[in-house]
Amino acid sequence: MIHFTAYNNEIAHRQIKKLMMQKRILDIRLDESFTLVSTKGITGIQYMITADTWHWILNYLQTGDYEDFGIFPSDISRMTADTQLTCLQELVEQKCNIARIPFLRETEAFVKLRALFRFGKLYFSIKRSDEFMDYLNSKGL
Repeated sequence: MIHFTAYNNEIAHRQIKKLMMQKRILDIRLDESFTLVSTKGITGIQYMITADTWHWILNYLQTGDYEDFGIFPSDISRMTADTQLTCLQELVEQKCNIARIPFLRETEAFVKLRALFRFGKLYFSIKRSDEFMDYLNSKGL
């Protein structure tokens, strides 16, 4: 008999908070469904983000503050389908340090970008479209 266990976002949240409390530099890859959090010696903690957990992570990356009062990582019902794009656009509008990761061929299906912060980096991989490319070009990326 096969037993399937439900993904527990609370456990991932606690692991990430412990890393934050240690002031670790985090590498965070936003994917369409999960966010993968890594640091030296630890790779790929899967974490589902909502608007609240996104702002918690972003605050840590910018300031080093790990306080998570009012954050409910188990409430993943408020996730949106285009979380990665929404997060990237928020950073672009805030004029954060974002750059495209160059690729030799411009025919790549995904555009890769990274944002640098004092306490880590965010990596994005967003499906290429004319509309998205126009947006990036209009913002000088």
